[in-house]
Amino acid sequence: MDLPNIETYLNPDNLHNITNWGDDWAWLAGGTWLFSQAQPQLKTLVDIQPWDWSEIELSEDNLIIGATCPLIKLLEYPWLNEFTAVAGLKSAVNALAASFKVINLATVGGNICLALSVGTLAPVMVALGASYEIWNLQGDARQVAAKDFQIGFKTTILQRGEIFRRVLIPVSNLKWQIDYQRFSIAATDSALAIVVTASNHQQVRCVIAASVAAPRLLEFESLETAERQYITDLENENFLADAKASATYRQELTKVLIKRSLSALIELTTKEIRET
Repeated sequence: MDLPNIETYLNPDNLHNITNWGDDWAWLAGGTWLFSQAQPQLKTLVDIQPWDWSEIELSEDNLIIGATCPLIKLLEYPWLNEFTAVAGLKSAVNALAASFKVINLATVGGNICLALSVGTLAPVMVALGASYEIWNLQGDARQVAAKDFQIGFKTTILQRGEIFRRVLIPVSNLKWQIDYQRFSIAATDSALAIVVTASNHQQVRCVIAASVAAPRLLEFESLETAERQYITDLENENFLADAKASATYRQELTKVLIKRSLSALIELTTKEIRET
């Protein structure tokens, strides 16, 4: 879609060449969301693709995914077999049911920063204990836990002029078992509920999304504890209600997905024990 209201396109060499930030400005990376519908509030686009940020790096402590990394890279990267939790990242990309063109252009940072309640990547990042690195116009950096980044529908903790730089996932967490569950009326429809569970034999992390405004983390001591406790924990959540589904329906659907996800984790864990 054309954006005839855009008056200025900036293509700076780096972040330090931006001296101010207007309320009607936006960062431009893949642009699949920006150009999918009218953006009447915007006047200036700042293109960050030429900054050549690294896409996927593996350090001693963290898997580092750059904000401008295209989603397709999460599917094509030659992951180590021991990184079982990568299955969650792949499921999140496939759950978009997007065209080949969109997956090649849409970015990891864009998907997370859009902060839709139905966002696919955010719940996986929360489940894996990821953190996000954020820069301001002065080049100062800060880190925030993924679970604290999105605070509502299309609402994050990003401040004026800040930019999402990269994702850091502890390497040890990549070896967790993970399961991704999603339900929608049709495959191409937005999800009514998403559940992601991850386990490392010492704890279980369960993230619910789509049925609530922002991903919510539930933590349990074991799979057995999770099976007993999750229904009680859900009683305190504020489930969404709209023309597609009532809050009660979304709550019950979330319970079903959690049960399925925990069962899948038990099966994965049992298989892992047998193989070792």
